[in-house]
Amino acid sequence: MALPALATVASMEVRLGLEVGTLTGADLARAEASLADASAFVRSIGRTLWLDTSGAVTAPEDVAMVTTRAAIRDYRNPDGVNNEALGQGAYAYAYAPGQASIWLTEDEVKLVRQAVADSGPPDAWTGTGSVYTPSAYTPQEGDTGLIYPPWGGYQ
Repeated sequence: MALPALATVASMEVRLGLEVGTLTGADLARAEASLADASAFVRSIGRTLWLDTSGAVTAPEDVAMVTTRAAIRDYRNPDGVNNEALGQGAYAYAYAPGQASIWLTEDEVKLVRQAVADSGPPDAWTGTGSVYTPSAYTPQEGDTGLIYPPWGGYQ
């Protein structure tokens, strides 16, 4: 079962300067494929599914924005061409070695990771988070007073 995209075709259309609902047929299928690929890539960076128990997307706005931008890059350049030149009757193009057309900038990776950090410690690939409540800790005789959160470290 394919996971739902973290962003919508409508968000792509708006950023491409198109009327919402303009993409149809093969163009719509390409946009949906770009969103699916970008969503999978963003999920791999964030290490979370951003889904609730009903399967609805719960991704924060910045994660949806990053996903949309990555999908647009893929949509505009599905072959991953990284250089084109036209001159003196010749046309040349080049692909970046090993470069996929889905990629994130360093700033986008930071946004995705910050979104994960802001939502608390993720349970990787489950789409849920852990709740750590220090107030529920009851010291026992012989305790050192250190509390070990489920994600490690001291508090």
